[in-house]
Amino acid sequence: MEKQDQLLMKKQNKNLVLEIIKNQSPISRMEIAKVTGMSPTSITRIVNELHLQGFVRETELVTSGVGRKAVLLDVCGDVLYTVGVEIDKLIIKIGIVNYVGEIVAWKGIPRDVSESYYETLEKVNVNVKELISKNCILNKRIIGIGVGIPGSIDYKNGVVKVSDQLKWKNVNIAKDLKQLTAFDVMIDNELKMKIVAENSKGIAKDSQNAVLVGIGSGIGSAIILNGEIYRGDSNNAGEIGHTVIDPTGNVCNCGKIGCLATYISEGALIDDSRKVKEIDTIDDVFDSYRNGESWAINIMDRTSTYIALAISNILCLYNPEVIILSGNTIEKLPEIKEPIKQKCELYIWEPLKERIKIAFSQLGDRGVVLGAAIQAQNLMLDLE
Repeated sequence: MEKQDQLLMKKQNKNLVLEIIKNQSPISRMEIAKVTGMSPTSITRIVNELHLQGFVRETELVTSGVGRKAVLLDVCGDVLYTVGVEIDKLIIKIGIVNYVGEIVAWKGIPRDVSESYYETLEKVNVNVKELISKNCILNKRIIGIGVGIPGSIDYKNGVVKVSDQLKWKNVNIAKDLKQLTAFDVMIDNELKMKIVAENSKGIAKDSQNAVLVGIGSGIGSAIILNGEIYRGDSNNAGEIGHTVIDPTGNVCNCGKIGCLATYISEGALIDDSRKVKEIDTIDDVFDSYRNGESWAINIMDRTSTYIALAISNILCLYNPEVIILSGNTIEKLPEIKEPIKQKCELYIWEPLKERIKIAFSQLGDRGVVLGAAIQAQNLMLDLE
């Protein structure tokens, strides 16, 4: 038991040192010793091990000042990679991400709504392997795949319980995709993966409490509380799209009446628009709004109102430092940002206004892929 405790402590110390170098590089051995409280001898031993494993390198930089100059340490981005995948209704996005969280390869592949579950998985398999081969990355350097999917996800068992957008129910994508690719696979809700990216590389990087709202083919949110993803009992915390705003309203795919998603999702906006004009896509709705067509202005005014109300309710429940708006609607119609802000001024409870930061994601269409890859690394990297 004592030997196991010692091995565990050594592993924890090694992880701690690597994390410090990764987050604070370039940094000297002496600075690491001060931060950790470990002896310089222990730090030297751990750094030597990490160097032999390919994680750490000495930089050409040295500290300046009086006395002996210390060599600084940095991490090697190409020591390992993870693959991030986003599967959405009409597109599959794939990115290869290195150890320091940089997307080094990227591909977007159209997805047909008529595709079967297995056709989609085979498409992911083929394109992941092509992307790895095209970028001359050795398979042994890929430690796993992370997948972000809209819907209710059993992330512990790798199962999509239900995805309205993809029309999938009770499918074990982690197991099935691993059989195809031979890589370990983890899956999670797409917005939870996107907030991982925001918390690691984006607007919420320095926040302990943050909420991300995604508005597009559906609407949902993801929550970081005390630096961790808040999942609730069944990983469905943040599913605001199925909060009821009008019990006599529209019928939702979930079977309930008056869900928020039935008013501001892309499908809902298209359906409402078709009552007035022949509309094919959400882009047609947005073009009509830009052209000043009164019906489109009314629909998007209602949309911005419901978004602001959703934000207000989230703020009252979780009181985060920052709330980030993202998704296809925000990206394709940036003109809606200002109306949302104005409506937020109207509806947010006064005591919350002073400190809350409302921001718009800067990660574009790569947030889910990046977050899924980072989460895969967090879960799958096991230092010997």
